[in-house]
Amino acid sequence: MFDDGRLTIYKKDVADGKNGVFDNAPLEEVGTAYYGEISFTAEEYYLAKQANTEITKRVQIHQDKSIGNNHVIIIDKTQYNVGRTYSTVKKGVAVTEISLERVIQDYDIAGT
Repeated sequence: MFDDGRLTIYKKDVADGKNGVFDNAPLEEVGTAYYGEISFTAEEYYLAKQANTEITKRVQIHQDKSIGNNHVIIIDKTQYNVGRTYSTVKKGVAVTEISLERVIQDYDIAGT
């Protein structure tokens, strides 16, 4: 279920605390998790398109309801913005499913 690798979760700073506007501060690491890749349906793909986003990848991790669109996830040195998250129980395990969109221009990371 979580055997595709390990990802790192970073938090983006919010410039004005509202409207989802992010400043240019480096990303701050907030955790890591093992993940499993999951497929996405055509319906999910088109819903993302309507919201002016594009699903690049979907993953599931042990449940973490704190993850939202103010986070960036790095998998194999590739940065992804967090889109939609969904927490559920699968086969008796609490998971969070996360839709990811490839970052166009990489963010700086604090401490590097």
